[in-house]
Amino acid sequence: MSARAKKTSFKLILTVAAALMAVALMAAAGMVMAADAGLTPVDRDFINQAAQGGMMEVAAGKLAAQRAMDPTVKAFGQKMVTDHTAANDMLKSLAAAKNVPLPESVSEGERTALGKLEGLNGIDFDQSYSQLMVKDHVTDVGDFEKEVKNAKDPEVKAFAEQALPTLRHHLMMANQLSAAQKKSP
Repeated sequence: MSARAKKTSFKLILTVAAALMAVALMAAAGMVMAADAGLTPVDRDFINQAAQGGMMEVAAGKLAAQRAMDPTVKAFGQKMVTDHTAANDMLKSLAAAKNVPLPESVSEGERTALGKLEGLNGIDFDQSYSQLMVKDHVTDVGDFEKEVKNAKDPEVKAFAEQALPTLRHHLMMANQLSAAQKKSP
């Protein structure tokens, strides 16, 4: 084989190899896209916000279990840790199945709220934590109700439906806790 024929043959091999690599990359990209096919931006946003909210609830609950003065607030904080850790685990499984990367930390607003709580102790902590839990759970219940009505993905909708009764119960408890804290000296 002449040098020219070898050079042409080598170029052909490189071209074929590049084409095969391109096909493989497109196939891999197609598989990633297929894993979340049908997941709307709204469903994705819901998953991300639910993850951040769940992390905030756990962090705030841990603070309450450690710092609260009122045993009822401590117990509520521990319940938030337990319940939201379980919900977070379910959400992690759902996100993994849908190929949705979850945020690693809470939102900036949630970080600010946690920072304020960290600076408080005693009755001030109990009252602020109770008020935060009411505000947060009002938002959560609204977001989850909206997702139940509007979710396009059946598994995302099922997660929201399953979590909603617990969130409503947390809101009821937070309202009672906040009312009791307002009455305390």
